[in-house]
Amino acid sequence: MNPTSYTVNHLFLLMGENPLPNLVAAMSLLEVDGTPYLIHTTHTRLQAERLADVLKSLPYLQPSRLINLGNNQAEAFTIGQKIRAIAQSLTGQIGLNYTGGTKAMSVHAYRVIAALYPKGVFSYLDSNTLEMMIDDDHAPSPRYKIPLKLSFEQLFRLHGLQWRQDCPPLKVPIHAIAATQFAKLCATPDLRRAWRHWCDQELRRKCQTAYDRWQKEWQLAQLPPLSLNGMPVRFQQLLQQHFGAGTQQFSLQTAQQANFLTITRLCEWLDGVWLEDYVLQQVQQIQQALDIHECRMSFRMQEPTDHNAQFDKFEFDVAFIRHYQLFALSCTTSESRKLCKQKLIEANTRARQLGGTEARVALVCARSDPESLRKELEVATRNRKIAVFGRQDWSNLSAKIMQWVKQND
Repeated sequence: MNPTSYTVNHLFLLMGENPLPNLVAAMSLLEVDGTPYLIHTTHTRLQAERLADVLKSLPYLQPSRLINLGNNQAEAFTIGQKIRAIAQSLTGQIGLNYTGGTKAMSVHAYRVIAALYPKGVFSYLDSNTLEMMIDDDHAPSPRYKIPLKLSFEQLFRLHGLQWRQDCPPLKVPIHAIAATQFAKLCATPDLRRAWRHWCDQELRRKCQTAYDRWQKEWQLAQLPPLSLNGMPVRFQQLLQQHFGAGTQQFSLQTAQQANFLTITRLCEWLDGVWLEDYVLQQVQQIQQALDIHECRMSFRMQEPTDHNAQFDKFEFDVAFIRHYQLFALSCTTSESRKLCKQKLIEANTRARQLGGTEARVALVCARSDPESLRKELEVATRNRKIAVFGRQDWSNLSAKIMQWVKQND
């Protein structure tokens, strides 16, 4: 089957809450110099404008034309009148992708375009199989996978989001070797609790404010060395090997030189971001085998209209894109069932907002009962595609992630 057999010169798209399926349809179904027509209501006007902005960056397409239905998303006469006024004078191959929009919009738009162009290409993006389905009245509908490589920048821009320019998501782990050693040590409950105790009693107590936020960079730069008294020898050796620690003291200023842009990022890393580092490194091990074209960690998103906002809009720990499907992994070194649930539920909400129903979410945590937690979260999120990886999975995490991804093919 040749997908190019179904490309068109003019493509009508019905805008829904999530514009991602429309972007995928436009990028895969439009011919060079083709024109997208974005049919939207008052409620989905912003989604249409954002999609038009992303499509504008594709030099091989004509500018998008927006068709505003106002509040008439279910009014057959208005929908027909608006579409017919534009569609009836077009030449070339005409198509309609009806993945987005309301059911009423789909029915009425289909009727109008089918009446004008009986040989038009009518398509639907199946979120369950990740296949484009082409309608055929005389045989089973042809289906094919979308050979698309969507970027994070396109995905976030589609939703009016951008990451902090002073702190972009990282493509490479900060310290993969040390993170791997942390994962190995912290898979043992007693060692993990000992490290957590040092982070709470020494790192946080001396480096954070009364509001549980890291002190300003200049304040951290003036702090005296932290004490390693009582820390397990294996952690002391790790800090000495990779971060220039002394026998009983740990200098933040010296440790920053081990590939950390700021002391703040060093503190965050020691406090638990090392697990994100390790997860990203594990994903990169299987990146080529799974045809993952982009993966990053530490996404800090901000309001695009307020660059001076004090706090991030939201964060993603680790995420990757396979074709156009978003996979998000939330990471925590905590054993708290309540915190683990909170982390995954928030990640699930954000991932669905960005990647639609095709998005997949997993939690990497320190629990010893990941299957029990997964079943509970499956009910809480109404998402049967989630995965939970506990501490016993850390030693073989890349294989576990690969199995999870393949289950979603």
